[in-house]
Amino acid sequence: MVCVLLLFVGFSLIWSSAFIVGKVAIAHLDPLVLLAVRFLLGSVCLLPFVLWQGRKFWQWPTIRFGAIAGVLNNALYLGLSFLALQTVPASLLVVIISCAPLLTSAFAVASGQEPLNAARFVGFTICIAGVACVAAWQPAAGTGLDHAAMFSSGALPGYAMAIGGTVAFAFGTVFLKSRVMGASPVDVNFWQSLVGGLVLLPLALFRVPDVGQWAVTFDGPVLLSILYLAVVITLGAMFLWLYLIGRFGASKAAAAHLINPLSGLVLSAVILGSDVSLVQVFGAVLIGFGLYIAVFHRGNRGNRALIK
Repeated sequence: MVCVLLLFVGFSLIWSSAFIVGKVAIAHLDPLVLLAVRFLLGSVCLLPFVLWQGRKFWQWPTIRFGAIAGVLNNALYLGLSFLALQTVPASLLVVIISCAPLLTSAFAVASGQEPLNAARFVGFTICIAGVACVAAWQPAAGTGLDHAAMFSSGALPGYAMAIGGTVAFAFGTVFLKSRVMGASPVDVNFWQSLVGGLVLLPLALFRVPDVGQWAVTFDGPVLLSILYLAVVITLGAMFLWLYLIGRFGASKAAAAHLINPLSGLVLSAVILGSDVSLVQVFGAVLIGFGLYIAVFHRGNRGNRALIK
């Protein structure tokens, strides 16, 4: 039991760390440049694995599925999320994004794929209360922003982008989960990373047309951040996710995401020096409990998260 818990906590910490590390990198590099380089480098790292598997790598259904996932998950979801990191504290961003299973369940109910029952309604209510706790008592120390600035009208676009990215991920999950994915997740993740990088590349060039400025990517902490995102997150988190699915099944493995709000708070405190209040911890626990009731409670179908 302890080993299983460590596996789930480890996956959650790795997943949540992507936004904490990204917060460090975007202090020196445009977010879309960071993501474009990360995804293209990640696809290069994945190439030997897809060539080794080989079987359905070049089949059109695999490419199409990966391309759609790349646009929804990488370009929109992560693109908007990393842009939001410029004004939204990383710990709060992780909390917002961790509500994706909640939105996925809501979209599934709205589309008629799943019923709205008492458990879902109670879970939704608890999650909203948890988000309110984390947001209302968000401390500013260590974030580079004072409390007034974090909730001023100028910060609203960042929160709108964070919510928009979460909606894109949730919609993509509902849209794609009913399609049959005959390809290996490794193949799909390769096309997802490649297409995501290619979609973001022209946008990155538009925002930073002087490619010479991209040279900062080869300097110290920024380079380490990119390598961490491309290798540890794109490769390491994916293989750990596949292991969890293979051992426990997709629905049970997805429960690891319930730990993300708390993981985000802890990592933000350790790496960025952000303050964490007891109210925030209580709110993170509420979110996890609410998501469990709404999404993973017996009688509710677990939503299968798309692999990053």
